[in-house]
Amino acid sequence: MIRTLLIASAAVFAVAAYTAATEPVQAGSCAVISAKARGLTEAAATTRSQKKLNHRINHWAHKQGLKAVRVGHGATSCKKGALFVCTSAAKVCP
Repeated sequence: MIRTLLIASAAVFAVAAYTAATEPVQAGSCAVISAKARGLTEAAATTRSQKKLNHRINHWAHKQGLKAVRVGHGATSCKKGALFVCTSAAKVCP
């Protein structure tokens, strides 16, 4: 009886260990952060939006309690109107 119980518990433990080891990494902790800025020239608007993006990334990391984060490739797009409006975005992961 004890031998059967030990074999059954070992089998259950092995299945549980295999399941825990093969779980995919959860990407729920990553975030896409963006910042928008206006400027008289496209260069000024781009510089300002990238500066705001850096500030928002640091703010996000501080709120998450992280000392270091990985920042993915950033993208900036601009539109021209009365002023240039540029939006910068990047994916940030712990």
